[in-house]
Parts: sequence; structure tokens; C-alpha cells
Amino acid sequence: MNSLKFLKKEFREILKTYRIWVVPLVFILFGLMSPVATKLLPKILEGQMKTQNIAFKMPTPTAIESFSQYFKNLSQMGALAVILLSMGIVSEEKAKGTLQLILTKPVSRTSVIISKLIAQSVLISSSVLVGAICCYFYTLVLFNEGNAVLFSQSTALYVVYYLLLIAVTLFFSTLFTNQVAAGGVSLIIFFGLTILPSISQFMAKYSPYALTVIADNILKKEDVFSKSGWPLLVSVALIIILLVLSCQVFNRQEL
Repeated sequence: MNSLKFLKKEFREILKTYRIWVVPLVFILFGLMSPVATKLLPKILEGQMKTQNIAFKMPTPTAIESFSQYFKNLSQMGALAVILLSMGIVSEEKAKGTLQLILTKPVSRTSVIISKLIAQSVLISSSVLVGAICCYFYTLVLFNEGNAVLFSQSTALYVVYYLLLIAVTLFFSTLFTNQVAAGGVSLIIFFGLTILPSISQFMAKYSPYALTVIADNILKKEDVFSKSGWPLLVSVALIIILLVLSCQVFNRQEL
């Protein structure tokens, strides 16, 4: 089994398992729920205030608010979903003994790790794309407005951020045999990333989580996409470093 065949095997497993349906469905739900929630929230709040005889009038929601709600869901629930869906990417097969059988065939351990990263990245990225398309067009239906260029730029930044989360989870899934442990440590790293921008201006400018802040500001039509260069560079560098570390750890493990 050479490297290309192993990569094909990873994609076949995705197509044969629940992941091919569950992962896109998660992001489709985010994409459809956000416009609906944005549209209905003012009416719900006004109705509640009316029953209490309180005069209350919320501003008319806009497409920008719908998109912002969608990306807020991606930065929180979406990120958690990526980690939970990726935490068994290596550790689960190690625990079941599947990898031991695979490594008896002519395939390198490095190829195994790289193939798993590629397959999971393609699955998550394509699911985010499908969810984004649903969100954008449903927002057009409900609000009769939208900006495809700004929305696409914000989506691209989230895709890179998710690739980093996959790389983090892959590393700990390689390090541990227990996928719960891999997911737990990955969640700690995720929460650490979320607070980095609040520590200092330096972290706010260079940390990977800054991508989510920039994505939201892009939606507000602020010319900040050019500021994403350093966070993107740091994120890509971390992905490469984590991939190399994952390969080194896996090459030295006894299965």
C-alpha cells in the first residue's frame, strides 16, 4: 500500500461512514440557523416585552448581522465541532489496532499522518464551504442583500483557522491512544487561543485567533483583510510545525 493508495483509503472510509453526512450537516445547520435567528430575534424579544407591557423596539436586522451571527457560531460551536470530530483521527485506530495492521504493508508512517491530515482537512473545508453557501443564499432570501466578496474573505480566514485546529488535534491524537484525552487537551489549546488576543497588542496582531476577529471586521466593511497576513503566516507555520511533530512522534511510537 503506497502513500497515494492510503490517501484514497482515507477518503473511501469517509464516504462509507457517518462522517460524510454528519460533518456537512453540522455546518449546514449553522448556515441555516443564523439567518433565521437573526430575522426572528427582534420579533421574539418584542413579543416578550409586549406581554409585560414594556415598550420595546429593536432595530431592523441586516444581512451583516446575519453573517456575523454565522461566524460567531463558527468561532465557538463550529470550532468545538472540528475538535470533537477530529480527536479520534489517529488515536481511535491505534486503540482498535487498525494501524498496526496497516503498517505491516509497504506504507510509511509519515504518509499515514499526512494522509489523515489531508483527508480530514478536505472534509472539514468542504463542509464549511457548503454551510457558507447555505448561509449566504438564505440570507439573500430573508434580507435581500449580501456581499459575496466580503463574505468569501471571512470564510477563507475561518477555513485556515480550522485547518490549524485540525493540526492541533491531529498532534494530540497521535500523541495519545485515548481519543478523549486527545480531544480534552486540544480543547484546552483552543480556549488558550481564544484568550491570546486579549493578553497584549502583539498577540492581537499575530495570534491565529486574530483571524476570527478580522473576519468579523471584514463583514463590517472595514478594510482589514490586509491585516490578516501575519495571523495567516503564523497559522500556516504552526500547521507545518505540528504536522512535522506528529510525524516524528508517530515514527517513534511502538504500536
